[in-house]
Amino acid sequence: MIRNMRPFLAKLKPPVRELIIIYGSGLTITFLSIIFFAFRGYSFLITATETLSILTPPIYMIPVFFPFGILIGEMIWFWNEKKDSISYLSLLFECIIVTIFSFIRYVIIIPFSGHSIILFFYILHQAINNKLKHPTRLLIGFGVLIITIIYKIFFWNDPITFFLGALLGILVWIPGMIYRSKFIRNDN
Repeated sequence: MIRNMRPFLAKLKPPVRELIIIYGSGLTITFLSIIFFAFRGYSFLITATETLSILTPPIYMIPVFFPFGILIGEMIWFWNEKKDSISYLSLLFECIIVTIFSFIRYVIIIPFSGHSIILFFYILHQAINNKLKHPTRLLIGFGVLIITIIYKIFFWNDPITFFLGALLGILVWIPGMIYRSKFIRNDN
């Protein structure tokens, strides 16, 4: 099916191809997460101090996969266009680290939020690395962050995992930013 899409995508202008690849990846990852949770079920809510006897709701669990999918789509776009191998490799490495930390949070009880890791990395990436060229992507990140804040801070009174996850997301983003800025300065 992907091979059949290549001639279609090749006929489109690069900005349209970019939108299809990036937002299509976001939607695909989100759809796959819906299927995953439909079969696996939602986990019990685990805060920094206790496990509550309530299941995490879909409105909290699912939306974070859209910005994560956008990151995957950007990686695919950089790789497919072969225009910016530094951005591709850097984003690939960062996404692997974000995925590992978020998955660890899902599997092992560690007091940081996988949602916060993904969202703070994503928002910094969109704001700084993409130089605010894509305001819709940034708004998507802030929209999902608002949902996360409402649940983590207000409903579940769990600021510890929220802020530790935010700090970890920022720490994952910083080395890639330093590397890219150093590479760009040395290249000019």
